[in-house]
Amino acid sequence: MTLRGAPGIEPARRRGRLGLAAVALAGALACSVAAPATAAAPAKINSCGWNNPHGEHAYYEHCATDTNVWIQVKRWSRGSYHRCVGPGRTVLDFDATGAWYDSNYRGGLCSHPGDTGP
Repeated sequence: MTLRGAPGIEPARRRGRLGLAAVALAGALACSVAAPATAAAPAKINSCGWNNPHGEHAYYEHCATDTNVWIQVKRWSRGSYHRCVGPGRTVLDFDATGAWYDSNYRGGLCSHPGDTGP
């Protein structure tokens, strides 16, 4: 023998569950709608600093927009050196195995991207 509650309670519970499900679905849809891309949207920047993607040359991504900095580039078969890089992506040597910002080299800031030092 199955006992049931009062006649009006079961439909009210179902309506409550359906209402909760509708709110959850509406919330999920609202979160999944993406803003449309515009032509003025900036390009996505990968990780700042050293990057070594498969199938491409290694590069250094300088994420600041108003400075040029010295980085130290480590190479596999040749010695390390310093290089001045500006904002954005700088493609490094084919044998580069690492690169990092060097605040101790000439104060860390430089004037002419592309300049190199020991």
